[in-house]
Parts: sequence; C-alpha cells; structure tokens
Amino acid sequence: ATYTFKNRYTVNGTLRYDASNQFGPSPYIRWMPTWNTGVSWNVTQEHFFQYLKPISHLSFNASFGVTAVAPSVSNSLSQIYTNDPWRNSSQRELGLSISNTANHDLTYEKKQELNLGMQMGLFKNHINLALDWYTRNNYDLIGRVPSQGLNGTVIRSGNVAAMRSSGVDLSLQTKNLTVGDFSWVTTFVYARNDNKITKLYVDATIEDMVKGTGFSKEGYPVGSIFSIPFRGLNSDGLPTFADANGNTTIDGLRLDQRDNLEFLKYSGTIRPTDVGSLGNLFKYKGISLNVLLTYSFGNVLRLPASFKHKYINDSPTSPSDMVAMPKEFKNRWMQPGDENRTNIPAIASAYQLYATPTLEYAYTAYNYSDVRIAKGDFIRLKEISLSYDFNKA
Repeated sequence: ATYTFKNRYTVNGTLRYDASNQFGPSPYIRWMPTWNTGVSWNVTQEHFFQYLKPISHLSFNASFGVTAVAPSVSNSLSQIYTNDPWRNSSQRELGLSISNTANHDLTYEKKQELNLGMQMGLFKNHINLALDWYTRNNYDLIGRVPSQGLNGTVIRSGNVAAMRSSGVDLSLQTKNLTVGDFSWVTTFVYARNDNKITKLYVDATIEDMVKGTGFSKEGYPVGSIFSIPFRGLNSDGLPTFADANGNTTIDGLRLDQRDNLEFLKYSGTIRPTDVGSLGNLFKYKGISLNVLLTYSFGNVLRLPASFKHKYINDSPTSPSDMVAMPKEFKNRWMQPGDENRTNIPAIASAYQLYATPTLEYAYTAYNYSDVRIAKGDFIRLKEISLSYDFNKA
C-alpha cells in the first residue's frame, strides 16, 4: 500500500507471508511473515524550494523492515535414510540410519534493516548525488556448532549465529562538459560495509583460523584471518614464534591444536570494506569511449605457502625439487647475521629435518604466520571500450 499527499509526502508499507517446504512436513515452522515500511519527502515540490538554488532537486527517504530467508538445512524433523548393512551372508536386508537428528527450533534466517537516504541534484542536474546509510541486524543465522553428542550427533546445524553490519552507498554523477556534439560524463560509486559477528560458538583448530579462506569468530568480521605471531629468525636461520603462553618457540605449532588459541593475531578480513568504481564516458556524434576503473580496499590475503616439503614414508625431507622456488628465496637466510636483515628462513637441510622432527611444524607455522599476510587493496583498469552507432537511415 502506498499513499502520497500533495505530491510531497509518501508513506508505503509491504506485508508478505511466505511459506517454505524446506522444513519438510514439520508442524513447528513453515510460515514466516515479513514486512517493510517507509516514508519519503520530495522537497522539490515545496514552496520554499525556489530559495534553495543552485539545488535543482532534493528528496529524502527512510525505511525499516524485516526480511527472512529459508535456511540452508532441513532438519526440523529427523532425517532418516535407508542403508545396506553388511551381513556375513548372501541375504540382504535394508536398514535405517539417522542422518540428522530433529531440531524443532529450526526457523528462518532473519534480518532487520534501517535505511536512510538522500537524492540531490545541483546546477540543473549537472551534478547528481545519491547517498544511503543502513544498519542491519542479522539473527537466527544458520551455522554448524559442536554439541555434547548425547543424541548421536556431534556437529549440529541450526540457528546459532547473529551479526550486525552497517554501511554507506554513494553515487555521484557529473556532466562535466557539453559542447555541440561532444559530451563528457563522470560517474563515481563508493560503498563501505562494516560487520561484526555478535553471536557464534565454534570448536576451532589453529588451521581453521589461519587458512586463507577466512574464519568466523564472535567479536570479529565475517571471513577473518588469524595468524601465528612470528618472532624472527634465530642464529641458524630457523623461524621462531610466540606460543600460547607468550614464550618464543622454535618447535612450531601443531595446526590441530584446539586449546588456548587467544594468542593468534587478528590479521584482517578477506572481504573488502570499501569498494567502488570511477567511470568516464566521452561521446562525439556516434562515437562513444568508455573508461572504467574499479577499486577495492580493506581486505587481506594469505600469501601462498613458500616452504613446501615432500614426504617419504610420512617423514618430511628437504624441499621438493618438483616445486618451483619462489622469488623471495633470493633474500632468505644463508649465513649467520642474516637474521638481522631478513625474515625469510633458511632452507632446512635433510639433516636438520631428520634431527628435529618437529621442524616441519615450524616451517608450516611460518607459512601461516603474520609475515605471510598481504593487503588486498587494488585499483584496476577494468574496461576500455570504443563503440560507434551508425545513423538509423
């Protein structure tokens, strides 16, 4: 429903009632009402607008609502499947197994969003600006969490997470020049988003938190990367690290460690916080030249592993000759004193690896340390296109 008064003030509202069979025949949840309401003010139609020159048009809008998405799992009721149990006989009999135990609390993933916006034109719309600010509260998000396993399932899926986010969207278009058949228009787009997980419990290992695909942890953004704190090289060129007790160790850390992980260093998120583009369109009669730049800032990347070892009977040996050595090995530790000029470890000899079996973990820890993090910021020339429109005749 929408109502407009004097072509200036508009109120609108939407009510939806969705249903999904994602929950199967569950009587506990199937229907989900969602709604949205908004207001807008067209200042251009006000009597006093003529005194706001050089503004050529101006409007404001605000909205608030709740939306929902059917979950990616469907274990509102127990999921039971057939199997073919082994029997020491030629006779076969089908059996039943529980794939997922019932979760009667399973429901939709929900999002509350407040949006405030403004649209403005200047100098007879030669400059057009659109600005939106929003804040979102996501809750009942689906996740996988460990349980006590009393019902036969150790890792359970359900509505276990919540997240808050906010951001701004900006669009600016300027008509820079119009002379005869020639015109030049610039469009600038900017978007920023900040988010933080406010509720989530996971049973993680070091490997889960340091890998480059990102990790979700309460109090941090989605897709966070954590790193093992690097403490420099020792006099033999071997890497050292901070352990869970704050001590410096050379033995490295096992990636399957689950306890006392607070010593890991937050390196950033894999998701950019600031993205946008800058485009310029030049036209002359039927000729059009479009130049588009895109940019992205605020994310980090886990650099590829620099030290890779081959294995013989599950024991590490010297780095494999089948793996190309990265360029950075030029600056590796090669003699005593190099630890003062570089943080790239020496290539451990087969003797060192044999004499110190845990040295393998040290080099693995180096690959996942904070010195193997790089910024993902970029400005990219995305497109240059030249086109010509023929006369219709």
